[in-house]
Amino acid sequence: MNALHWLGRLLPSPTPRPGNQVPIWSVKATDARTFFLIVGALWVVALARIGYNMSSQWAVESAQWWSVGVFALAVLGQLSDVGAGVAMVAMLLTRPVNVMGEITMSVYQAMVNRYVLPVIEKHKAEGRAEGRVEGRAKGRAEEREAWQAWNRRRIDAEKQGRKFDESPPGV
Repeated sequence: MNALHWLGRLLPSPTPRPGNQVPIWSVKATDARTFFLIVGALWVVALARIGYNMSSQWAVESAQWWSVGVFALAVLGQLSDVGAGVAMVAMLLTRPVNVMGEITMSVYQAMVNRYVLPVIEKHKAEGRAEGRVEGRAKGRAEEREAWQAWNRRRIDAEKQGRKFDESPPGV
């Protein structure tokens, strides 16, 4: 076997199994999406806060900010303290956020089952009942038309003196 095949066997599967931990983030694979959304939101808040804190320095010491490199190093110096905090807060919030989402969806489904589905079923039942009544009325009208047509043919046959041996409808 070639070296790439052996290397591939040493590496973990790229598709996490449900319930497995994503090793570097210490969150379940099923919670990874929520974790990264929270991390992204926290980074936006952290960067806004760092920018706000550093804005006073920019106004006072504007001669210091002469290049992009110096600016980047100043921001990175502030981020080193924030990065660990963002990761920890995100790890702590991920599971409760997912649980709250599950609870919210369960309550939503219970409300739909209790209040919406009975109304839908009621309307369906009314529609079926209305359809039966309409169907019976339509059936009676069709039956009446069949009898009237049969009676006209019988009367026409009597007027013309022909023998009428057609059986009545429904017999």
